[in-house]
Amino acid sequence: METKKKKQNMISKLFSVFDGKQKAQLFGLGVMILIGGLFETLGVSMMLPVMGAVMDPAAVRGKIMSYPVTADLARALRISDSDTRFVVTMLIVLIAIFVLKNLYILFLTWRQSTFITRTRNEMISRVMREFLNRPYEEYLGADIPTVFRITDSDIPKMFSMVVAALGLATEMIVSFCILVVLLVVNWKLTLFIAAIFLAITLFNLRFLKPRLNAIGKENQAIQSRIAKWRIEAIYGLKDVKVLNREDFFIRNYYESGSIGADTDRRYTVLNNLPRLLIETVFMGGVFAFLAIYLGTGGDVRPLMTQLMAFAAAAVRVMPSANRINTYLTEIAYEQPSLDYVYENFSEAMKQDKAMRAVQEESRGPAITLTDRIELTGITYRYPGTEKNIFTDAGFSVEKGRSVGIIGASGAGKSTIVDILLGLLHVQKGLITCDGVNVFDNYPSWLHQIGYIPQSIYLVDESIRDNIAFGIDADRIDEARLWEVLGEAQLADFVRELPEGLDTRIGDRGVRLSGGQRQRIGIARALYHDPEILVFDEATSALDGETEQALMDAINSFHGKKTMIIIAHRLNTIAKCDRIYEVKDEKILETTLAGKVVYER
Repeated sequence: METKKKKQNMISKLFSVFDGKQKAQLFGLGVMILIGGLFETLGVSMMLPVMGAVMDPAAVRGKIMSYPVTADLARALRISDSDTRFVVTMLIVLIAIFVLKNLYILFLTWRQSTFITRTRNEMISRVMREFLNRPYEEYLGADIPTVFRITDSDIPKMFSMVVAALGLATEMIVSFCILVVLLVVNWKLTLFIAAIFLAITLFNLRFLKPRLNAIGKENQAIQSRIAKWRIEAIYGLKDVKVLNREDFFIRNYYESGSIGADTDRRYTVLNNLPRLLIETVFMGGVFAFLAIYLGTGGDVRPLMTQLMAFAAAAVRVMPSANRINTYLTEIAYEQPSLDYVYENFSEAMKQDKAMRAVQEESRGPAITLTDRIELTGITYRYPGTEKNIFTDAGFSVEKGRSVGIIGASGAGKSTIVDILLGLLHVQKGLITCDGVNVFDNYPSWLHQIGYIPQSIYLVDESIRDNIAFGIDADRIDEARLWEVLGEAQLADFVRELPEGLDTRIGDRGVRLSGGQRQRIGIARALYHDPEILVFDEATSALDGETEQALMDAINSFHGKKTMIIIAHRLNTIAKCDRIYEVKDEKILETTLAGKVVYER
């Protein structure tokens, strides 16, 4: 009863993660598999009369002529009077059946592969979309290796499980139909063999399935560990090499991989056990049946035709029985991946529904800045914590003015920027632009903002692609690229490069200096011509001379753009129209008089 319940749960979970179109395609595959099973059965069942015709054509022809329908067909084909023509015709028919059967099976394989590969890609893309659409707070504690595992391992394994389930359905249909045919030939031997297969299958379900399920869960955990060491080593490659820690990461990666290898070995051994067990028991059982039959005085000669038919059937049934048990063990091993995907998709569907509701509420008039931005009565604490970062705090920024924000490390300077950008959602308070709540049309609000962080995210592509980040190549405005390069004071540098805008900058901009990377970031922020520029400690990682050069570029926007500059060096915000200090959960207006450089 428990096994049946788990199986039902597995089927319901599979159907839950598929959409309506995919379910219809899966149903169509089921019908095609049933037809394929009938084709397989026809091929095997036809071998019995054909073999009989080869051994004793007169007897088989006599049986065929005893039925009016087949007799008329035999006369139409002119095989009723010639043994040779009768046998040749039977062989040609058998060849035709096998050709048609295998052409159909090839087509079924193509349809099945099309469904699996395309649906798998759609599902992985769906996970990616869901992950990118999550609220920003959820990323703060996200387990990135596990996110990679669900797309790189869990979903592919889930679809391997779907393939196994489809294969299981195919083999069960074929085996059942062939057993029906064999029951007619010799019901005693058929029931004897069926009992052996049933016993082995029950053994697999009771003994192997729980162990393989546990191994599948172990494999999930170790794959996350392997991904963790790989990500940490690659993302921190510079620190790893400078600190001479290569051996540490190599050793931990190797040790995690060794555990994964041992897990795979156990799975491979247990997964192959049913095949070897079936072969041993089947052959032993058939020969034991013959030994008992002969030992009790049975005559083997009448059995020869039946035994040949069984041998022909065994060519198809033995592999089928092997695959049935292999599919069962594979499904048990991969079920933890299905469970994890199901849990994530269930949560994702709830979030999608909530997000659609938020988007419906965010379709107000376009937001434009003509007067001021205000943060009023802001109270915020990070999820899972009890200490407020801000309590009833606020500040305002007038259009065309520049505001500098200073404060001690950990006071909440970058947090207030994330709140302003709408990435963090406050427990209390409002963010308004000209008196309009920015969440009334959040996409329009984001279009007003150009954001330049301390560390610019750069990809190993061309300067063109890094400035027009996330825009299709055929939609990039070349003239606009040169405009923003000029505004970021980087145009002369790019013109001197042999490949110009097509120059690749390396992973995370490794071929550029710190100042050049920041200027790329400024050009990217300017590309869509925002009204507001937000600099989140954009110069703090630079040396004094480079910072001053970059500040000259930033100060050139004074009066042209509304600017919010987060800094810990006071000279960075010396030319700002207004200064705020983040302190004691408040944002207070201040001046630079008597201030000192804040330590980071």
